[in-house]
Amino acid sequence: MPTKKGYIKGAAFAALIILPSLGIFFWGKAKWVHKALPIIGERYYSAEKGDTVYHKVGDFILYNQHGKKITWQDFDSSIVIANIFFASCPEVCPEMNKQVQVIAEEYINEPQVKFLTVTIDPETDSVPVIKQYSEYYKADLYKRTFATGSKIEIYDWVINDLLLATEQRGSDFIHDDRLVIIDKSHRIRSILPTRAPTNREKIELIRRIKDDIENLKYEYRKQTMD
Repeated sequence: MPTKKGYIKGAAFAALIILPSLGIFFWGKAKWVHKALPIIGERYYSAEKGDTVYHKVGDFILYNQHGKKITWQDFDSSIVIANIFFASCPEVCPEMNKQVQVIAEEYINEPQVKFLTVTIDPETDSVPVIKQYSEYYKADLYKRTFATGSKIEIYDWVINDLLLATEQRGSDFIHDDRLVIIDKSHRIRSILPTRAPTNREKIELIRRIKDDIENLKYEYRKQTMD
């Protein structure tokens, strides 16, 4: 029969195992706290509508990695994570797209979250080029659309609609390693960096991006509950 001392030792050992585990469990459960996302961009009050009108990402005509024409209608009722790249980019774009890929893999089973990656070098990045590029990221599996189109239209859309590379306005070549989170009403809710010098910082950036996506998902869930 165990002695009183044996019970105490057993209880102490159990506490050493169980309490840290419970701490990790509850920390994991509590680390995400809903935080309302701002609406980014210019806004004005419309007397006609009796409400504030916010900046929205306008429509576009692009061609995906399969040569199919795509517009905003292909992303209706979706949260869209958009970024820009060019296929011949040696370091920045691969690093950025790997970060985006980590997030895309997290949302493989969530049809309301989609990813749009647009080339800013369409004169070189033809449909066959972006198709080959997209295959590395298993784009079709992870709901990632790689797209090309008219350079003039892409640059206008990236700068004036996505609000990326704005400091390069008028430049013959633009680039930006941030991504844009767009809500179902085509409003920009977050513009976040993707690259960092250390793995720890990269993981933190991924966590922040996922947090903002989750915040936006929560916003829509709450609307259905109200």
